[in-house]
Amino acid sequence: MNIPSTGEAGARGRPLLVALLLLWVLLAAGISARLAGKALDDFFITYRYAWNLAHGHGFVFNPGERVFGTTEPGLGLLLAGLTVLTRLPIPTLGTVVTGASLLGIAILLLAGAARRGRAAEGALGGTLVLLTSFLWVCHGAGAFPALFLLLLAAQLGERPGMTWGAGLAAGLAVWMRPDAAVGTAILGLLLWAERRRLPWVYGLVAGAVIALGAALAAHAFGSPLPNTLLAKHTMAAANAGGPAGMGFWPRAVPLLDRHAGALWPCLAVLGALGQVPLFRAGGRAGRLLSLFGLALAGLYPLMKVPFFPWYAVPVVLAALYGVAFAAGAVGREAWKRWGGWAGLVVSALLLLPVGLSLLPASWGWFSIYHGYPYLETYHRAALYLHQRSQPEDAVAYVEIGVLGYYSRQPVQDLLGLVTPAVLPYVEKNDLPGAFLLRPTTWVIYHTRGRMAPLLDRRWFWRAYEEVARFPDEGGGGELTLFHRRPGSELPEAPPPGVGGWNRGR
Repeated sequence: MNIPSTGEAGARGRPLLVALLLLWVLLAAGISARLAGKALDDFFITYRYAWNLAHGHGFVFNPGERVFGTTEPGLGLLLAGLTVLTRLPIPTLGTVVTGASLLGIAILLLAGAARRGRAAEGALGGTLVLLTSFLWVCHGAGAFPALFLLLLAAQLGERPGMTWGAGLAAGLAVWMRPDAAVGTAILGLLLWAERRRLPWVYGLVAGAVIALGAALAAHAFGSPLPNTLLAKHTMAAANAGGPAGMGFWPRAVPLLDRHAGALWPCLAVLGALGQVPLFRAGGRAGRLLSLFGLALAGLYPLMKVPFFPWYAVPVVLAALYGVAFAAGAVGREAWKRWGGWAGLVVSALLLLPVGLSLLPASWGWFSIYHGYPYLETYHRAALYLHQRSQPEDAVAYVEIGVLGYYSRQPVQDLLGLVTPAVLPYVEKNDLPGAFLLRPTTWVIYHTRGRMAPLLDRRWFWRAYEEVARFPDEGGGGELTLFHRRPGSELPEAPPPGVGGWNRGR
């Protein structure tokens, strides 16, 4: 990726450009080192797929079970390869991939903006992206390498003879996350509109790569689509993951308050208005980012899935660049009319919410974040299980990422992401029924509360005994580990929704 050497990024600006790139590298490396391995629980599901593959157990969550329980198979394959090559821990590599992807995204968008005389906006947008804690909360997600590959495809599509490379990168983005297929289609439409002819090579290569991934998934798991899609729809139907549909984006408000401060509505409005100048002057990568973010902003509520912060990554990225391009567009207009100082003053006024709200809130999160205490508790309990269990001893719980990755034990997922047989029970909010479908040797309970229906049953206390407790560091919660009593009996699982598990309370 070559940064243009003309216009604003020409010879006089080259030292500033080098200093900016060095700053970005230091930011990405420093934050990655600060957060390494402290990802959200969901990403450890993909990490366990990667670990099992790297250690010869196959691309599976539970060895011997062919379940497509990761939405990000491409990331799992990448992490498996990287850990074999580097011997670094997979959770650390997950954070490094996020940092490298954000750095690559910033460089690609700077390149596109600089070609059109908007290097300042590209520089500001990239800096905001690397400094915004909302994005780093999702470190370890496949959304970052997926978006990098899509923007790389947009840039490769501008080079003669590299349309096939654009198709390859766009197809691989879909391996990272299925929703990248929306971006792949948008890029195809952009290429068609720009060239006034169908981008056959791009479409054929991207389609072939996507089809290859689907065929490999069907061969490995018996299905080309991740089970996670059905599981999350089922969770939404049961309201197990929070409101879906029109309640999707309101679920983001507490996170925006935490990571962008009280002035986040101002930033959201400015980011939305900035999509016009971003589309016009951000190059093909900027146009793709804008359209992709807008498309996902509308599609996720229509898909009726629960809100998860990593779903919002492309939308937030587009909004941050929108802020930069809106300030740049208004400032440049003021510059033309009233002179340079007026342009700088107007741009600075528009960017006040960044300095007064976004950056302080993000800095506050970076300064105090040491991982989530309950996930560290899961980690300690998982190591306890690993040390005291037989290889075939399974454990049941509802948050299975950290638990599964560090325990190495078989896991019964009571929300159905990697245990699809329980989904009919999930749909009926029948957690005890889901458990009775395949009772396990170990059961985890945490005061976060989602296992409470199981502990309400008398048969549970007759069959299981408490063996250990793990309080969250700093208080706020506690994990209890239960082991099945030798020779104990349990009722049979009722048909989903029948409620037979109430008998024998």
